[in-house]
Amino acid sequence: MLTDPSESSAENADLAPPVAIVTGAARGIGLAIAKTLAASGWRVGAFDLSPALEPVHQDPAIHYESVDVCDLSQVEAATARTTRRFGRLDAVVANAAVGGPSDMMVDVDLAAMRSVLDINFFGTVHSVRSAVPHIRQSDGRGRIVLVGSLFAQQPVPGASPYIASKGAVQGLMHSLMLELAPAMTVNSVAPGYIMTEMHREELEFRAAREGTSLETQIDAVRSLIPLARHGASEDVAAAVEFLLSPQAGYISGQTINVNGGVQIS
Repeated sequence: MLTDPSESSAENADLAPPVAIVTGAARGIGLAIAKTLAASGWRVGAFDLSPALEPVHQDPAIHYESVDVCDLSQVEAATARTTRRFGRLDAVVANAAVGGPSDMMVDVDLAAMRSVLDINFFGTVHSVRSAVPHIRQSDGRGRIVLVGSLFAQQPVPGASPYIASKGAVQGLMHSLMLELAPAMTVNSVAPGYIMTEMHREELEFRAAREGTSLETQIDAVRSLIPLARHGASEDVAAAVEFLLSPQAGYISGQTINVNGGVQIS
């Protein structure tokens, strides 16, 4: 019996491993997401401006690209290369971000504030805009996950550039959910106190400023968390993996808070 070539192509496409792009994948949460997805059968385009802290580019399931998410043309080119390499694109996880200055808003350097917004917000915009045309050609499993923050929902003083940028990401998620339905789902994860390199650097800065030890700062943060521990990058990666899974196909416009039980005011 002859087989319709179009049916054969559709079947092959359906059997091919799904492909995701993860930005900010050189370390911390982004690296954990890339490794978690690769371990569960995904092919991953790992984007970051910095060299990878681990030789993820040696994993055949992960294609590493040096990309500045502030530059739309770079993101578009890397996205196209990743799509060609793996033959498809099903998802993008916009994670790239920086912490920014720790000053009160009335004192913060405005150039530094613009830089945070450029990376955290416009980097997210660039990542989604570059990926959507390719995801639209997938077979209906399109997924977008934006990485927000607990502090966009429960702000703290002295971090207005970061908080404003993550608040903008949260608002963008809700707009994209409406604009891209029904072709793809759009959700976010909001990490809380996750012991990443960036969070440790912030705690070290506070310890130096206040004349205390790093251990004192860590204990102070833990006292705010009902589960009495810092989160790990893998905790966030697990939430992202779920949102990219078939089981989350009817979930869109939602935020999963990965914060150890911290109550949102």
